[in-house]
Amino acid sequence: MGSTQPGTITKVLLVGANGTLGSALLTALVEAGCFQVSVLLRSGDAPPRADMAAAAPRVVVSPSMNVDELVTACTGQDAVIAAFQIHDISHHLNLAEASFVAGVRRFIPADFGSCESSDEVAQRYFPMYGKKTFLRGRYEELAQKAIDQGKPFTWTSIVNGHFFDYGLEDKLLHFDLDTHVARILDGGNIRASTSTLRRVSEAVVRVLQRYDETRNRALYIQSFCPTQLEVLAALERATGTKWRTEHLESKQYLEENSELLATDYHKASFSIVFVLGTMDADWTRRDGFAMELLGLEDEDLDHVVAAVVAKKKGNANAT
Repeated sequence: MGSTQPGTITKVLLVGANGTLGSALLTALVEAGCFQVSVLLRSGDAPPRADMAAAAPRVVVSPSMNVDELVTACTGQDAVIAAFQIHDISHHLNLAEASFVAGVRRFIPADFGSCESSDEVAQRYFPMYGKKTFLRGRYEELAQKAIDQGKPFTWTSIVNGHFFDYGLEDKLLHFDLDTHVARILDGGNIRASTSTLRRVSEAVVRVLQRYDETRNRALYIQSFCPTQLEVLAALERATGTKWRTEHLESKQYLEENSELLATDYHKASFSIVFVLGTMDADWTRRDGFAMELLGLEDEDLDHVVAAVVAKKKGNANAT
């Protein structure tokens, strides 16, 4: 059985623990020391980190993730966290439905994102955000149904902006640590909230620890809210190198990559998300900005950038 105290989350089922965000979430949940964590895997999925095997037992389901088997997997859990990509929308719908049926009290969906998926510009340029908006609508419906029927189901979405450290390492933010070239949008002076994987993980833990205050709402978090030029300056300080810049016009870049979606979806989608999460992601101006609510403070930009650069150098020296 799950926790008996109404506002206490103890048993947590994490779906997607073998992914980039999921592995960070797993570490944070285990290290918090107040949760009994299990991980749900589809048969054939790669397992999460070996050092977490004892701390987080596995629950295996079929690749189809049908509702009946998910209900069994979710029964007795206080919270279910979806940290896997939205490729097959039915898997996310089934997981939410199963959480409702099984009596799960908090569902955290895969709404972690570079921008607010319901915004008109995001919807226009990237169809995947339509899926996210549809899913959030379903979570809201289930929460209202739970209220009407006296069920415990609630949800919390966490919107974090670009994954900052991961985005720097993998060039998704268009700062190239190999060539020291930065691609700057519209002059580079627009502020955008962005979060490290650690910050997103901290936010998830805090949401689960603040059950009443965080129910049935979208919360916006950040590590910091810099301009591109401020990130560039931090990179130049960390690398001791003057970077070269390429300047882009955001609207034109969006239009060009929208046309590429049909022929090169992977490349075009990352470029579109880069623009959306850079040009319209200042969470400090949003209702639902939740740093104070979650007891979080901004991280130090120079410290985080220096750590990414040091990690890059370390990996290069190891090879």
